[in-house]
Amino acid sequence: MTPPQRVLVTGVSNPLGSEVARRLSTQVPYLFGCDVNDPVSALEDMDFVHADTRQSVIGKLVRQLRIDTVVHLAVVIDSPREDRATHETNVIGTMNVLAGCAGPSSPVSRLVVKSSQAVYGARPEYPSLIVEDSAGIGRADSPVSRDLAELEQLTHDFALRNPGCRVARIRLGYRMTRETSLGRYLSLPLVPTFAGFDPRLQLLHEEDAAEAIARAALGDQEGVFNVAGDGVLVLSQAIAIMGARATPVLPPYGRWASRVAVRFATGVRIPAHMADLLMHGSVVDCSRLQTEFGWRPTYSTRAVLDAFALGQTEEPIESPSPPQEYELQVYLQRRRRERRNGHGSAALALSR
Repeated sequence: MTPPQRVLVTGVSNPLGSEVARRLSTQVPYLFGCDVNDPVSALEDMDFVHADTRQSVIGKLVRQLRIDTVVHLAVVIDSPREDRATHETNVIGTMNVLAGCAGPSSPVSRLVVKSSQAVYGARPEYPSLIVEDSAGIGRADSPVSRDLAELEQLTHDFALRNPGCRVARIRLGYRMTRETSLGRYLSLPLVPTFAGFDPRLQLLHEEDAAEAIARAALGDQEGVFNVAGDGVLVLSQAIAIMGARATPVLPPYGRWASRVAVRFATGVRIPAHMADLLMHGSVVDCSRLQTEFGWRPTYSTRAVLDAFALGQTEEPIESPSPPQEYELQVYLQRRRRERRNGHGSAALALSR
């Protein structure tokens, strides 16, 4: 396998994308990042371009920069609003990225696409341990789960039509930070729960999520991979670890009514697929990841929750840079482009 030389990471304005870029910056000669917003922190070894995956400019970016590896992280998982913009980012954005990577003129030979355990949804008839090819994918009726199923189908079809590009889909488990719905929900002193339900939960640490994506970008494994921490907690255990108290007041019917009840009682917006999770639970099998990558997440589900309860994961992976530092990054990037015999001129032109 030829190591990647020119890597493009989409979605670098969020903490996960920033951390993946930071890890790849020490492993690849040329690293490029794109997003509609500035990255959360300055990364001198990454050339950054303002670009929206919902626009066809991604194809021009890939070809002019001669990208050989694309890491597509501009995928929204935890959106309480679940509006048209989320659908456009997940589905239309992915379509544009795939179109930019397709065709005989494309230099891309490796594609990694971020997905989520939320693609399965959470249903009472599901098996206790969900594997990557479990039946029922796409049957979940929450907007985010449907988007993810469509995103993955598009990626699967792309892989069939472009055998020269090795494609991996990474289904990340549920993560606990102060920005996620699950993190905000379990941080409440009184946690409203569904009467009669105590679902099983499986969690993934932010560091393990970034490591899984980085390993996939540098590897050649193909197919779909679940990524989640070992072990399981039931919701009542998670609430107790957080030092909170469960209040079984939510009706076990009507997802919309339950979400409204949570928001009214706590002020926390939760997406539809999260309401299903808090009723039925979800646990995935990660043996394929361990077999093909020779790696498994460092943090168990219990360790993820313990770290969150101690406040160790409540801050972003990297703190936002002050404006002066970001301007310095842009200046240094421009100087490096000039030294690369014009190789970065396309990125500079697109960023203006």
